[in-house]
Amino acid sequence: MSRNSLPAMILPLIAVLSITGCATPPPPPPPTAGPVADSLRLGNPKATFAVALRAEREPLRVGDPVQLSLRATTDGYLNLYFIDSSGNAGQLLTNYPVQANEIVFFPPAANKKLAYAPTAPPGVETFILVTTHRPLNLFGRRDIKNLKRPRTPVAEFNLTGPQFVNRLRGAMRQWPSQAWNADSIRLPLLPPAGRS
Repeated sequence: MSRNSLPAMILPLIAVLSITGCATPPPPPPPTAGPVADSLRLGNPKATFAVALRAEREPLRVGDPVQLSLRATTDGYLNLYFIDSSGNAGQLLTNYPVQANEIVFFPPAANKKLAYAPTAPPGVETFILVTTHRPLNLFGRRDIKNLKRPRTPVAEFNLTGPQFVNRLRGAMRQWPSQAWNADSIRLPLLPPAGRS
């Protein structure tokens, strides 16, 4: 190889390096602090209608009431569940009747006593909306932890979050695929305002 052919070989190499770059790629962006839609992948791809669950106020803070909007593109019944930051599950709405494309807010304006305010520890709160064409009855009296507490509109389950999700998945497999759909959202839960 002659001395004159060496520069001819280096020039294409320099051109390739300048086009592709020799620096390492930038690190991926950090995960967003916002909501994660259908985080549990409960949505039914065979459903003939859509459902949507959205947070009306973010971020969630310990002790502040949760505000959600719920919508289905069919007449049916809404069931709203939660898994709190400690991993406990419960139910916020049971077979709430809805018309197609009606937006329902949680807590409903008609029920002044029904509210849900997350408790410590900070972490992640998960909300699950299941819409069905006929009433859904997944839970019996022994499933409900706070059954004997008077005037408690929020049902707390004797189930952990994973146990609840497994029961829900199993029950929905028994339904006709066109008769139900679901959505879930995970929301960061921050300490109360004024605390870090």
